[in-house]
Amino acid sequence: MFTRLLPIFLLGASCAAAQPYYTRIRGAFGAEIFGITPKGAFVAEAAFGYTKRSFWDVQAGIGAVSQPEFRSPAFSAALTHCFILNPYKRNSCTPHPAHYAVETYVEGGLASFFVDRYDRGLHSGANGQPALTPSGIAGFRFNLVTGRWIYILKIRYTPPLVPNPLASHAGIGLAMGWR
Repeated sequence: MFTRLLPIFLLGASCAAAQPYYTRIRGAFGAEIFGITPKGAFVAEAAFGYTKRSFWDVQAGIGAVSQPEFRSPAFSAALTHCFILNPYKRNSCTPHPAHYAVETYVEGGLASFFVDRYDRGLHSGANGQPALTPSGIAGFRFNLVTGRWIYILKIRYTPPLVPNPLASHAGIGLAMGWR
């Protein structure tokens, strides 16, 4: 009896696993100007936790600080939740880039950047710069879906949650992702 129901189960499971609302992203790499890191960063990101209309995205990057006295890089990390604004009721899980070229998301989450606060000299640290600066993220994400790649534009508002002289309050990012 189990062997007769196995094909029906497999066919039903493949429909349940299909994503008919947006294109899944496995990973991406790109660059950010301002935003999380004070001056800019090269970033890598991965998406996970897909639901019908949203997914989670984790991002890590290495960048620069906006003051010339700092010689060490700034490291950044972010966790965002992205909600699709224009869901397409597709009937198949195969993307159709000619018909569904742009996917729009609103994203929100938390981020932080890390710096060596003693970089200006041996144990100076008198500038009030904490080593860890958490910030919030609110913004929009636009995915341009092509046959092979997904081009990503992110416009973000990133208010620092801890007062910080180096933090930026907004940024823009470009990335290229794959399925």
